[in-house]
Amino acid sequence: MTTRLKAVAPLIVAVGLLAFALVELVLNFTFHWFTVQDGVFGKLGLPRGLHLVLPGAFVSWGLFFLLGGNGAAFRRTVVAAGTGTIAAAILMAAGSATAHAPEFWGLALWAAITAMGVVALSTTVADDRFAPAPAFVCYGTVVCWWYATGLDNYVPNAKGPGTVDALAQALASKPLAAGMGAFGGLLSMPWYWVAVSVFVSLVGGAAVGVASVRLGGALGRLGSRSTATADATQAA
Repeated sequence: MTTRLKAVAPLIVAVGLLAFALVELVLNFTFHWFTVQDGVFGKLGLPRGLHLVLPGAFVSWGLFFLLGGNGAAFRRTVVAAGTGTIAAAILMAAGSATAHAPEFWGLALWAAITAMGVVALSTTVADDRFAPAPAFVCYGTVVCWWYATGLDNYVPNAKGPGTVDALAQALASKPLAAGMGAFGGLLSMPWYWVAVSVFVSLVGGAAVGVASVRLGGALGRLGSRSTATADATQAA
């Protein structure tokens, strides 16, 4: 176990450093840097249409490692992010247009259609670039964020606040406005921004995966040189 731990120690350090940087970047971007107005929910700002989705970034980072942790894995992760996001966008648009809340059959119908489409797409090429499993992971991530941000276009009047006044009105509703999303409405967004935001975050997470491998390799080489120098000094 000690030998294995030493072998992966550079990667462990790289992952820790980049995880810290990723969380700082994503949350500050969403709640401080790219906002409509600051300080509307405690000291958090009201985000604009584009969010960086922290869970999505970690999902694709893990997916990158699962697929091999190399250049081919990055390409497969990006392709899966694209196909999964497109399938989820169809679900959010067509499913909601077919049947609004509280009826679920419209969502169920388009979930079935898009799921079959993802699997069918995998048969169009001989290789595994359109493999359904990674696409389903990304598809589920988009749909999960749609749930978390208020099911815009499915729950009536659930587009979420875009101004401070709208946020105050949503918080004053009793019960709280349907579909207002997490953080008292701060995370509410139109469904198409859900798709864009999660796709960008999935690709970004895969890029962080590449960076973690390269940084881990650089740290490993640095450690090897330091060990070799120390051994040479002792030998002298």
